[in-house]
Amino acid sequence: MNTPTLPGWERLRHGGLLLDPQRLSEVAAHTPEALPGSFERDLRKRIGALQDTSGATSADISAFVAFVLRSICGFDESKGSWQRGSKVLPAWGRVALSGETVKPRHLWQNPRGAVLPVFIDREKRVGVGRGRRITSQVLGWLRGGEEQLALITNGRQWRLVFAGLDYDAWCEWDIDLWLEEGGLSPQVTALRTLLLPTLWTPPDNGVSAPLLAAIKRSRKGQAELSAVLGERVRAAVETLVQAHGEALRQHCADVPPAEIYRAAVRVVMRLVVVLFAESRDLLPRDNALYHGAYGLGGLFEELEKIAARGGNSLARAYSAWPRLLALFAVIREGSHHPALPVPAYGGDLFAPGRADSPEGLSRALAVFENACFDRELFSNCEVHAILEEITRTRVKLRQGRSSIWVAAPIDFSDLSSEYIGILYEGLLDFELKTAPAGDPVIFLAVGDQPALPLSRLEAMDDQAIKNLFEKLKDKKNDDQAEEEAPEESAAVEEEDDAELEMAEDADVEPAGEERADDERHSTRTRAEVWARRAVDVARLVQKPRGKLTPEKKLIHEQKIARKARQLVTRVILPGEWYLVRWGGTRKGSGTFYTRP
Repeated sequence: MNTPTLPGWERLRHGGLLLDPQRLSEVAAHTPEALPGSFERDLRKRIGALQDTSGATSADISAFVAFVLRSICGFDESKGSWQRGSKVLPAWGRVALSGETVKPRHLWQNPRGAVLPVFIDREKRVGVGRGRRITSQVLGWLRGGEEQLALITNGRQWRLVFAGLDYDAWCEWDIDLWLEEGGLSPQVTALRTLLLPTLWTPPDNGVSAPLLAAIKRSRKGQAELSAVLGERVRAAVETLVQAHGEALRQHCADVPPAEIYRAAVRVVMRLVVVLFAESRDLLPRDNALYHGAYGLGGLFEELEKIAARGGNSLARAYSAWPRLLALFAVIREGSHHPALPVPAYGGDLFAPGRADSPEGLSRALAVFENACFDRELFSNCEVHAILEEITRTRVKLRQGRSSIWVAAPIDFSDLSSEYIGILYEGLLDFELKTAPAGDPVIFLAVGDQPALPLSRLEAMDDQAIKNLFEKLKDKKNDDQAEEEAPEESAAVEEEDDAELEMAEDADVEPAGEERADDERHSTRTRAEVWARRAVDVARLVQKPRGKLTPEKKLIHEQKIARKARQLVTRVILPGEWYLVRWGGTRKGSGTFYTRP
């Protein structure tokens, strides 16, 4: 239910909003034909050859690009014709602002008016450092003609670029992520879908090709993406605090939880502001040194590649967080080195904490900024999780009478500065707590996801359980009455199942907590025993009709067990930190008004 509509889409690099979730689902409906096994083997062989050859020639790259587009994506001679190299007609040349003539290296056309212009770059990184030159030229080339889509590649990175009148957007593949676990990764599926000849071919004269039409309609989808970013940022704050739990207990034992929470919010908001600044080129994301050694986008890209290779290497490494701390210092202090020009921004947001400060917030900040240098904490795996939280989101799409959840990248360039203020104020709607000694806290996947001590749940009699679920059911129905039209109410039960599945998926414990695994497992088992009783008492699963045969009884018991597992959203062990909204629930609307 909650898988992406286009496998591999969320793993691509993105700049701006190319496709919103609704339009992405429309594009994903155009499924390419299965790739013949011989083509897959040939692709794997060619990728390996390109990766192993540091001095690949222009001819090597051009041949690889031709193979991928013709054999893997389907732009062959049966659907159109290719012009390559010097055979590209002079009419396709357009004069750039620098005075030089720019034209594609490869160009595919068909009689229906479809055009795929391909520009090949010899720089090490597309769009970064010296690779910025060709991306600028291609945008100018597109705006100088009627075409709005083009492909830029150096063989290793493949960037699909859209140029509007006043904005541009792109998504990018990397061949380092095309192979995984002995086969082709979902990135190849995304490549073959977006680079599908039928999506590039106009259905009629004067009509945009399906892919271009979907991109044009996607601009209005950003409001849907940003509306749920607040929940993702709160999860990032919680991850940050939990990773520093032991250090906070050691150095901030007398600091009120509210001050620790405010410090964690400030750190995560630094990441949000950096993403915003990089997306608008307020920070030099296209500078090769910045991208490779400091940039948040560059770091996330590096962590994504390592994660795609599998294994536990991210959980065993601790270099990502010190790199982000160095980025915060560069933003605060500036850099006057000619290879990395960054002005000193200063400001309270990036002001460092002080371990000897009388203010609790400053002392907690000092822990987040320095504890990683004293001990191994906050692994690259946890940093990757935080960056995934704040750069990706899930959006609910209506399909018939039910809904699905899809992953989508956040376009920070389209968020207003006012929205960042709204996001910050929404975070203030939550408070930080620790589970009491000897009594774990359980989050329930109903209503606003209340957090209740396990001892309190186990002490409830049948009537108390019925009252609890009736109250939560009423609260949920009140919320939905404001959001859903009456004719949509029939889909509520299916949406409830989808939300429960999301909650179950979300209860993934961070790597590196082996010491707590046994206790967490036994606590979850204990909580699910209570949950099975609650499911039965509150009649959350409909009883079988007719005679209760052994088969019906077994199926009914399996449904109860599944519902019970979904009901227990999260287990917080004694002493662990967690976030709840004021009032003891997890969900919060985050709807506040901030003056511009």
